[in-house]
Amino acid sequence: MQMKNMFKYYLSNKRRGISLIFVMALTVFSIYFVTSLVQSIFSTVEYSNIACLNDFSFVYPVGGSSFLSDETVEKIQKDDSVKKAYPILLEYTVINNIFGTTSGYVAFMDEADIGEIFDDYSLTVTEGRLPQENSYELIMHEDMLKNKGLSVGDTFGSAVDDGEPIEGTYTITGAFSGNSYMAFGTKSYKQKELEELGLDFKNTTFGLLVTPKTDLDAMNTMLDTMSHDEAAAMTLSYAQKTLKDNVSSIKFLMGVIVIVIAVSISAAVCIVLETTYNDRMEEFGILYAIGYKKSWLFRNIIAEIVVLVFISWILGLILSYGVLSLVAKSVFEPMGQMLSIVSIQSLLYTIIVMVVFVVVTILVTILKFAKKDLIAIIEMR
Repeated sequence: MQMKNMFKYYLSNKRRGISLIFVMALTVFSIYFVTSLVQSIFSTVEYSNIACLNDFSFVYPVGGSSFLSDETVEKIQKDDSVKKAYPILLEYTVINNIFGTTSGYVAFMDEADIGEIFDDYSLTVTEGRLPQENSYELIMHEDMLKNKGLSVGDTFGSAVDDGEPIEGTYTITGAFSGNSYMAFGTKSYKQKELEELGLDFKNTTFGLLVTPKTDLDAMNTMLDTMSHDEAAAMTLSYAQKTLKDNVSSIKFLMGVIVIVIAVSISAAVCIVLETTYNDRMEEFGILYAIGYKKSWLFRNIIAEIVVLVFISWILGLILSYGVLSLVAKSVFEPMGQMLSIVSIQSLLYTIIVMVVFVVVTILVTILKFAKKDLIAIIEMR
């Protein structure tokens, strides 16, 4: 008997075959879709909090101080690993994602310094212009603008958005592209408040944007080992560690949810598969009774299950990619966020589930069939 004859069952029972493929494909889609959405949360947080730190680092005052001491500034500026330390006032804005919010950087610094940063790190003005000196203007990364639903020429700040932590009203004069997901301005309302309190803003350093001479890691090592009595550094390694600590419990919870969903759906599908093959014991018994060896039957049962699962897996992935592409286009892109359509982790989850389908169904079916002798099979006991 040709192996293809074993598939006559599904050719004669197309509805059952299609139903099995549909259920398993839907399982693949559900697992892939959920895991991709979960990963998108962490990708968005990492993008908004860490992207710019691949190029430079921030130093800011701590311990109740509002500014950095001259000694700290001089030490950083004279270090061999530092190319330049730009005086800045660093503030944080709200970044939205589909499940909540995170934060992004807004650096206020001299117009000439902004120009240098743009030149050194290939930040390209895609629309409008850089903010002018001593004005309440901002230029934002184009993805940040999308996230906030703003355009060049719009106003930004707490005066026009109750949910915005940055005080005042700013005019957005431009958008830029590049690796640094943040915004730049020349004068902030916080600066205005400090000046009204009598602080000499020009001779006071409220923070630094520090660029490496050649090696970012060497510079960050120096900044990370700096005394934290009055200053701290936001470096790539520190931001990654902080992010990992902050999201570890959320990642664990999300992982548990995904596993519970996968196990629950997998168990249900395995029961359906096992029931289907259990109902076919008479067919297998007759084939065995008329002379076909159990080894031949086992090979063909395995081939059937593997082919069914493989077809379901492919269809499930195609469905996942299609729906995720639509979601990315309609939801994520307008928010200036990333949704990984091709995900190794999500793919791995689906492969594990498919392997479980194959192994459980094969073991249950073959073990049940192997225990029956010829008379029992003929009598269907």
